Amino acid sequence: MKGWARRWLPLLLAPPALVALLFNAWDFVSLWVERDRSFVEAQAQVQVLAHDVSRTLTNTLRPVDIHIADHLRPVATRFVSSQASQPQLQRVFQLTTQRLPQVAAVMVFDARGRSLAASVPMVRPAPDISSGFYFQRHRDLGLESAAFIGDAALSLGETGPSRWRLMISRRLQDLDGHFLGMLLVQLNTEDIFSQVAALNLIPGAGVRIFDDAGRLLVNHPRDYTLAGRTFWDSQLFRRWAAERRELAGRIPDPTDDSPEIGAFLAVDGYPVLVSVGLPEDLALVEWWRELAILLLTVGIFVAASSLAARRWLAKWVLHLNGKGEEEKGFADGDGI
Repeated sequence: MKGWARRWLPLLLAPPALVALLFNAWDFVSLWVERDRSFVEAQAQVQVLAHDVSRTLTNTLRPVDIHIADHLRPVATRFVSSQASQPQLQRVFQLTTQRLPQVAAVMVFDARGRSLAASVPMVRPAPDISSGFYFQRHRDLGLESAAFIGDAALSLGETGPSRWRLMISRRLQDLDGHFLGMLLVQLNTEDIFSQVAALNLIPGAGVRIFDDAGRLLVNHPRDYTLAGRTFWDSQLFRRWAAERRELAGRIPDPTDDSPEIGAFLAVDGYPVLVSVGLPEDLALVEWWRELAILLLTVGIFVAASSLAARRWLAKWVLHLNGKGEEEKGFADGDGI
C-alpha cells in the first residue's frame, strides 16, 4: 500500500487531476439529488396507479352490490324460504348477466350448505359448502357480507385448470334474522384483468389484487401461476397486519420479498387489497446510466490529466523512490 501511494498518489494530486475531480464534484452532488427526485417521482406514480386500481375495483364491485340488494338477494331469500318458482330465479339470473358482464356466476345455497340453484352448470353431485370458512361465518357469526377469493372449479361444472375468482357472498335470512342460506356471486377475473390493463400502467410495474386473507387473485402482467396462493406470511403482509394503513415507498414485493418502490392499500368498503410495485433497479435505471457515464468521464479526465503531469512530476516521484536526488543522469519518464 505504501509503495502504491508513493508511485500513484502524486499523480492523482497533480493540479490537472484535482481540477478534473473538483469540476465533476458538482455533477456528483447533482446526480445524488436527482436520484432522490427520481425515487420520489416513481413513488408518486405508483401511488396514483394504486389508487386508480382501487377506484376501478370499486366501480366494478359497487354495481354488483346494488344489483344484489335490489334483485338477487330478495328473490333468493323468497326462493329459499318459500320455494318460489325456479323460473323467477332464472329470470333474475338472466337479468344479472345482461346488466353486469363482470359477473361470471350466481349460486344459491340453503342453510345446510347445499346448492339449490345456479346461473351456470354445477358439479355433480351438488357441492356442499357447509364446512366453508365464509359460509360458517355467515351462519354462526351472523356475518352480513363478505368478499374473498376462491376456486370456481370447486362448485362449477367446468373442465380444465382451476379458475380463481373474486367472490361476493351475502347472508340470506328471514324477517326474524334466522339464517336461511347464502348467496354467492363470482366475478370474472378476465374482466378485472382487462380493466387493469386499460389503465395508464407504468412500464415494468406489477399490479396485484388480494383478499384480506392474503390470497392472490390478479397478478398483472397476466400471470396465473400464483393465483390462489396465500402470501399472508410475507414481509409486506406482516407489516400491513401491524400498521393497518396505506403503505408507500420502499416496500417488498408481496410475492417474493424483492425490493420495490410500491404502494399497498385497501379498497374502500371492501376487504380487498391492492399492491402496485415497480422494481427499484428499473425505476432508477436512467440514474444508474447517468452515474456510469459520469464515472467514466471522471476516470478519463483523471487519467488524461495525470498523464499530462508525468513530466512535471517525474523528478518528484524519483525523489520519493530514492532515485537520483540530482538531475544528473535523469531521463524523461525514468522511474514512472
